[in-house]
Parts: sequence; structure tokens; C-alpha cells
Amino acid sequence: MESSERITLKAFRAPDEPELCTEFLLEHRKVLEDFGITNVTTNNDVWMHDPDCYVIVAQHETLGMVGGIRLKLDHPDSPLPMAEAIRKLDPKVDEALAELQPHGNGEVCGLWNAHRYNGKGIPVLLSQAVTALAVSAGARKMVCFVAHYTQKHPARNGFVVMDTIGDHGFFPNYPIPRIIAIAMVNPDTMLLEHANAAQRQLIYSLRLRPEQVRIETPGSTPLEITYRMRLNSNVHDLYAYQQIEVERLKVASA
Repeated sequence: MESSERITLKAFRAPDEPELCTEFLLEHRKVLEDFGITNVTTNNDVWMHDPDCYVIVAQHETLGMVGGIRLKLDHPDSPLPMAEAIRKLDPKVDEALAELQPHGNGEVCGLWNAHRYNGKGIPVLLSQAVTALAVSAGARKMVCFVAHYTQKHPARNGFVVMDTIGDHGFFPNYPIPRIIAIAMVNPDTMLLEHANAAQRQLIYSLRLRPEQVRIETPGSTPLEITYRMRLNSNVHDLYAYQQIEVERLKVASA
């Protein structure tokens, strides 16, 4: 039996890994340029120095970095990229995000998958990993601004359309004419009430055991995934994991 290709998903705070951040930025730009996109708000290096930005990279055993995603926490002095992107299309975005901020809100952004490793399901892995990371990073709610062809990834992890902004959450012809952008929110990253049961259990598993190895088939072939998702240990992490276990038991007994 042929062995599975090996992928490592590594999570870290952006300023802690400058070399990985630089590689992320360059690889992401290549993907955007291949799509003819040059005006994306998050396509800059400001996030690399932001202590409220968390990064997850997918590293192939021989091909190097083949994908990535970021989680940016919302603070009054550090607004979300989504606000800047949507404000000129619908100023109501500021009010919508302000309502979420007191609960601990973060934006999932910068999702990319290298063309040299397409069809393997890397966006699926990254989307579920960043949802698993949310609680320990301090994001009880999360938002994202995604292209229509990637909507399925946040949707399976509990995101729903933010229908109070844009055209019921949709922004046609952004950032280029052939793309429809969609604003989405995960209203409770702890309970994940809008995720299906199997996906919820997988995310809970990653939260309770952020360092694990498992075989997954998110795309065309099985992959051996090594998760290195533990952030620098602190009291908040311990409390978060305790709460996850409490909520998991509630769901199991419901």
C-alpha cells in the first residue's frame, strides 16, 4: 500500500515567525496574481508585525509551503481588513462589526492554496484548523469576506451569511468582475451550532488535542496530517480547553 503524502499544519502568532510570514506573503501574492487580482486589502505586510494576528501554514514534506490562512483579532486601535474592504461598498459594515467586537471577534483572511498542490483539499484543512484555533486565540465570534467559490469552506465550519450588509451579504464584482464576494459570520465559535455534527466533533478534537497526527481525505487522495496547533501556553488556553470540554459534554448528552 502506497504511503500517504505528509502535510504539517503549524499555527503561530505572526511576529513570532518572520521567515514563515515572508514566505506566506510571497506565495499568497503568486496565487492572487495568477487570478489577476492585485487590489486585495490584506495583500500587504502589516499583519506580519501584528501581535493580534495568528497564522496557520500548510507545509508539504517536499514541496514546501503549499497553503495558508490567517486570523486577525478585532481591537478598536486595530480594525479588521474586512472593514476597510467593504466600507466603500457599504458603510454599514462598521456598525455590524462593532456589534461583534465586545464578544471577542476575529476575521479569517488570507486563505490561499498553491497551484502546484491543487485538488488535495488544503483549503478544507486550513478552514477547519483556523476554526479550531479561534477559542484559544480569543475569538468567540469570527467573520470572513470570501469569494463565492470558497464559501463552502467556512459554511461547513459554522459560518452563515451576514445578510445585514451588502446585497443580503453578497457583493457582486468584487474584487474583480467575475467574482462575487460574500460576508459571513460564525456567531459562536465555541458551540459551532451551524456546523454539521461530524465537523463539530473534528474541530473539538483539534481543540482538545492541538498536537496530533491523523489521516484525512479532504481532496482527491488521503493525506497524513501533523497538526502543530498549540499556541504559546498560558492560562487563557487552559481555561479555553476546559470550557471546550464542558460544551462538548453538553452536546454529547443533548
